[in-house]
Amino acid sequence: MMHQNYNPETAKIYHFRYMREYRAVAVLWGLLSIIWCILNLVAFVQPQWIGDSPTSPGYGHLGVYQHCYPDTAQGIYICSGSFVDFKSILNDSFRASTFFVGVSALLMLIVVAALLLFFCFRKTYVFVFCGILQLVSAVFMFLSCVIFPNGWSHAEVRTICGSDANEYRLGECQVRWGYILAILGIFDALVLGVLAFFLATKRAKIEIYSTSGTVTKSELNGYSETVSKRSLPIQVMTVPDNEDRYSEYSQSQRQQPRNGFQL
Repeated sequence: MMHQNYNPETAKIYHFRYMREYRAVAVLWGLLSIIWCILNLVAFVQPQWIGDSPTSPGYGHLGVYQHCYPDTAQGIYICSGSFVDFKSILNDSFRASTFFVGVSALLMLIVVAALLLFFCFRKTYVFVFCGILQLVSAVFMFLSCVIFPNGWSHAEVRTICGSDANEYRLGECQVRWGYILAILGIFDALVLGVLAFFLATKRAKIEIYSTSGTVTKSELNGYSETVSKRSLPIQVMTVPDNEDRYSEYSQSQRQQPRNGFQL
């Protein structure tokens, strides 16, 4: 089956309408990447992955590298542990989780910084680069969420959650919002990575077909919508109203001498 060829003017109409939708999706992808980068950093630094509950024997909450306990004398929580000093982290499982979440946050920071590369390099390459980083970030966040419960058998965790706490058993504690945010971030990073590759492939088609003289309907970047009459260019002519035409006619008549009244 032969494809119908379109002249360059019709191709420009398709190209304009497609580029408008393409830019909207690309801007949305960039905004979501920035938002997830911020949330990834929040999930990394906040010690709110697990914590006490009304039925737990102890008080406190833990993150991937910090563990916090209340100070009754000062009325505040005192936290211990630092991601720059792995010896201060409770056990190897928490250390591994700290590493994977930290690398995931670092990769998302690189993605946000790479948005500036759209002004310097071809957009297809930038989308592919950012998509790879986002997919790797999702894998690292997944590993962190899987490894983190393996460290719940530590004595400090049992002090808060009770003796029933063990590997992948939380005991009397409950999951906090930081852990939930990390789990949601896995799917967010995956969607953003896949969307980046989708935008890269569509951008490649735009760069290929935008320089050709005539294109076929199947080559218009996957845009299957037909051209409507409203999308065709229309030449508009302005016509003066009746009052203007009357004034012009009367003025022309005054300039002509009338027959029989010439002096």
